[in-house]
Amino acid sequence: MDSNTIITTCATAVAVGSLWASTVQARAVKVHNRTSVMPHLQIRQVKNYENGRTGLQILNVGLGPALVTRSTVTLDGVPVGQWNWPTFQTMAADWPQMPNMYALFTGVSFPMGDCQYLIHLDDYDEARHAWFWELVARRLSIEIEYESFYRGDNLKAEPPAL
Repeated sequence: MDSNTIITTCATAVAVGSLWASTVQARAVKVHNRTSVMPHLQIRQVKNYENGRTGLQILNVGLGPALVTRSTVTLDGVPVGQWNWPTFQTMAADWPQMPNMYALFTGVSFPMGDCQYLIHLDDYDEARHAWFWELVARRLSIEIEYESFYRGDNLKAEPPAL
């Protein structure tokens, strides 16, 4: 083996190693970029907060916007539909008072740091509105499926069991 063959073999090995290192680094950068803008939605039951406001609150405590892909509403364990105005009107028809609502449609972007009430009553009174707290704490469940703008995350948010 002459010196040219050895130099060529070494240069090829260095080039292949460099290509491998570049590929690993590109994948690491892609993973880093994806996680650096990952949303994290939380749904929580809130009682007598902010001047008596009570209801289900959704927050994005992650580092990027969330793209809503689907919502599922269950009332007393029975699926009702998606969280939109027609579903809300159907459910609220028998309630003693019409609460305020915020609909989350498929494709809606929920910005980083945003906080909204999905359903709430202002000026909550324990005696008059006990039915509403029972509703948001035990009977009503809203599951939100979402992903980051990179897509394919299949994340879920739902209220914790009380």
